[in-house]
Amino acid sequence: MSGTGTQIEDIISFFQSKGKKVRDMRRTEVDALFHAEIFSHINQNHVNLGSFLSDESIDHDDKIAFLWQAYELLSGGGTNEDLKIASCVKNLVSSYINPNSSDVWIFEEPTKRAAGQKNRAIEQHRSQYESETDPIAAALSHQNYRIDEFLRFRRVLRQKGKIIIRSRSEESACYQIYHPQKLKNGISLKDYLSLPGHKIAFSHPPTHIFIVCAPKNWTKDEYLELKKQRSGNRLVDDYESKAEYQLLVNFRYASLWVEKLYEVGCALYGAKPPQIIRFDIYKPKEVIKLEMQKALETILEKSFE
Repeated sequence: MSGTGTQIEDIISFFQSKGKKVRDMRRTEVDALFHAEIFSHINQNHVNLGSFLSDESIDHDDKIAFLWQAYELLSGGGTNEDLKIASCVKNLVSSYINPNSSDVWIFEEPTKRAAGQKNRAIEQHRSQYESETDPIAAALSHQNYRIDEFLRFRRVLRQKGKIIIRSRSEESACYQIYHPQKLKNGISLKDYLSLPGHKIAFSHPPTHIFIVCAPKNWTKDEYLELKKQRSGNRLVDDYESKAEYQLLVNFRYASLWVEKLYEVGCALYGAKPPQIIRFDIYKPKEVIKLEMQKALETILEKSFE
């Protein structure tokens, strides 16, 4: 409920105002496939599939044609052929996305494809399946899609020097790492960092992380009031429904816990920890937008020094 979706849209607008081409890789496998070269005749002027489908100037039959062809690629065409998922790697088992077709690429975690879909649909809603939340199972799912997303997209994009914006990253360990009182069923830091997907993640961390959080001394009543204000009509997941758990997560985001996580993880795999910049969750959206834009301006200036 920190406004991540709004902030990502603001960042997209920021880069577009700088004349940068932006492609939005969030959402499902079909949304990713929209950016493939085989669909370059329809995807050039749209930041994502949603923009294409909502464009009233595009013929309805052309929209149906894309969706049908995407289904064929992702189902193997009803034959024994391998499905052709999207990737920025030219190979025999995926639909190629040209990494040079955009300056800025937008991703999210958990993804809404592969193991990330399991996190969103199962791990965050275990109560809907008569089960209890399991931080270890969640950590295993997270590390799984990090392998997937890195090999398919982010490694090539990094090699090409592209700007990558991710909604969340490895710092979601805040939700999963063991605490002796507040998260007794969590995964140990040692086990977390030893997982194959996290070896990749901490070997190739972000350069910067923006964190929107409450104060370290946030109270239960303050959390519940914010939840009441921001939940609206959306379904509150199992994580959001546990106030004490959210206080632990917020404390970790708001304190130097995240810095220490990256110091340990990056040192283990020989990488440079990211610079972490925090923003106040209680500030108006427009204020946070301006503060993030200012931070991005500084980052871009330094990158060209």
